[in-house]
Amino acid sequence: MTKIRVAHVITRLVRGGAQENTFHSVRLANRERYRVDLIAGPPHGAEGSMEKRIEDAGVAIHRAPHLLRKPAPLRDLHTLNYLTQLFKRNQYDIVHTHTSKAGLLGRIAAERAGVPHVIHTPHGNVFHGYFHPAIVRAYVWLERHAARRTDRIIELTPVGVEEHLNEGIGQREQFRVIFSGIDTTPYADAIAQRAATRATFAIPDDAILIGGVGRLEPVKGFKHFVEAALQLDDEGNKRYFIHAGTGTQEAELKALAAPLGDRFGFLGQRNDIPQLMAAMDLLVVPSINEGMGRVLLEAGAAATPVIASDVGGIPDIVDDGETGLLVKPGDTHALVEAMRTLIAAPERRYFMGDTARAKVVPHYSLECMVAQLEDLYEEVLAHPKADDIPR
Repeated sequence: MTKIRVAHVITRLVRGGAQENTFHSVRLANRERYRVDLIAGPPHGAEGSMEKRIEDAGVAIHRAPHLLRKPAPLRDLHTLNYLTQLFKRNQYDIVHTHTSKAGLLGRIAAERAGVPHVIHTPHGNVFHGYFHPAIVRAYVWLERHAARRTDRIIELTPVGVEEHLNEGIGQREQFRVIFSGIDTTPYADAIAQRAATRATFAIPDDAILIGGVGRLEPVKGFKHFVEAALQLDDEGNKRYFIHAGTGTQEAELKALAAPLGDRFGFLGQRNDIPQLMAAMDLLVVPSINEGMGRVLLEAGAAATPVIASDVGGIPDIVDDGETGLLVKPGDTHALVEAMRTLIAAPERRYFMGDTARAKVVPHYSLECMVAQLEDLYEEVLAHPKADDIPR
């Protein structure tokens, strides 16, 4: 049987949820049915590159040398021509684009190359918290036009679908919801190693460890996490805080957290996220904008309750009062009060953590994600137009 040729296109393979999603979609593809290529630009970014890990997994990276995140008209034109020729040469049946820049250029190139089927995954949106309103309006205009070149648009949560439709992007029948899965297998061992991991950070048995994981960028809201930690510091010395990740705010937030001394640890990039998650008593996700938040699933797999912003796709993952607490984004006072509530209620924390783990494992596994994605490919191959699907 002739294999279906699929190209996944993403701007850069740095550490992040969109990149993890794309990598595993390629790595776990059914090779008997699909021949899958991964196309990406240079891995520029403070987040750190995933490329060695991808190559170690046996996945080849096809380099689009001029595909950069920031607008650069001449380079973008080179990328458009490069992708058009690549798509023609390899005669892909499906081009699946990821994130904004690769999504726009990849879909135009796919149309120019005569690719039969085009799928796009935005991995969230930039409607709030990223850019000046004029830039957002331009982005929305471009996305509206790109949607007309797209067979299906994959959103990570139902809220993501509504956010795009509210901006006039796409038609409802084009959208499908497929969550961004995680590898749940390391988390049972991580839970078993909880005491040992806490000991490496010199966390007393009776202390509370509150953590954050993610890019130190304004849109992720970690300034509010540090501000909340400073307020909680007045209530005793048995509150410890850690953060894993880097970004442009790193120096600023380290300076802000300085009064906490060694009770607030900035860990930088880490390769032991399951262990860190399991060591925490609470995970804080104070995002201003968030498509879904894979860290929420990672916390759930580690049986760690969360306090997260009530924004974007987060409410589709966090059951308020059941697996964590939701707070208004950008509200440090609300964050502090939620922390106080759960610090004072250990039995409630344990219940939330157990409930979250039962929800995440195995329903949000990578294997479930890839199975749903390949079901969508088969749907598109049989019915390119979403409104032609028999109901």
